[in-house]
Amino acid sequence: MKRRDIFLPQLYRVCFCCFTIWLGSMTVVFGQEVTIEDGLAFGEELDIGLASDPLEPLNRVFFHFNDKVYFWVLKPVSKGYAYVVAEDVRVCVRSFLKNLLAPVRIVNNLLQGKVVNGGVEAARFVINSTVGVIGLVDPAKNEFGLSPKDEDLGQTLGVYGLGEGIYICWPFFGPSNVRDTLGLAGDFFLSPISYLAMSDTGAGMAVQAGGEVNNTSLALGDYEDFKDSAIDPYVALRDAYRQSRQKQILDVVMVSGSMYKSSSDSLDKTISRDVSDQGSADLDSTPAPADNFNTSLE
Repeated sequence: MKRRDIFLPQLYRVCFCCFTIWLGSMTVVFGQEVTIEDGLAFGEELDIGLASDPLEPLNRVFFHFNDKVYFWVLKPVSKGYAYVVAEDVRVCVRSFLKNLLAPVRIVNNLLQGKVVNGGVEAARFVINSTVGVIGLVDPAKNEFGLSPKDEDLGQTLGVYGLGEGIYICWPFFGPSNVRDTLGLAGDFFLSPISYLAMSDTGAGMAVQAGGEVNNTSLALGDYEDFKDSAIDPYVALRDAYRQSRQKQILDVVMVSGSMYKSSSDSLDKTISRDVSDQGSADLDSTPAPADNFNTSLE
């Protein structure tokens, strides 16, 4: 009980500080309207304007800190975990943890007026929690065709027109902004894992850390490829995060759930498109052999 009495006031202070930062940054970003253009070219990214990044020096420090944590701690642990635990089991663990977060998706779909999607998420939770053995598998998608409708409070605030605010790279949590940080604090109260952390801090942190290791073990190599292909990894990650979040807010279908993989896929597709277009142009500009032969006879 004492832990809860200490924890909640601290959380309220963090939320208040984030809200204050957001109010100050709204003057910078509120005028940046973001609209989805009709008929975007294949592989073309949305234009979401310039990033508001007044904290860049501090953000770069945290970016490099997170980078070292990944390569020195998270990646080695995840590789060892992947070596010991079969991939099918790790997929089941990911499915179980995602099923626990159904209240977050249900509430935010309803807040956005997506009643049908909220019903789909509720049905998914019931089916996966029963037929899917507490969410270890996903029969709702595989057998009933009910795809997940991922929404969070950051997206909900974006749908209602709130600007993203200044860009923030949090230690351990990674890229974010003021709006998504506020959303994360709000979603905290909808997550069953949060209430586990309130009652038993150690158990809650263990579940969070275990989930991060499990998810990383299923996506090893994505971050490395992303970083190797970037001239400035910090800027690339910041822009990829903003593009990814804006697509989620506008309900643009993404190639992959991974921010790193989606960005690299878009780049590969753009390059492939350019090469293909160049090849087509070369073919169109080259006369057919038969025409050359007939012309020479004439």
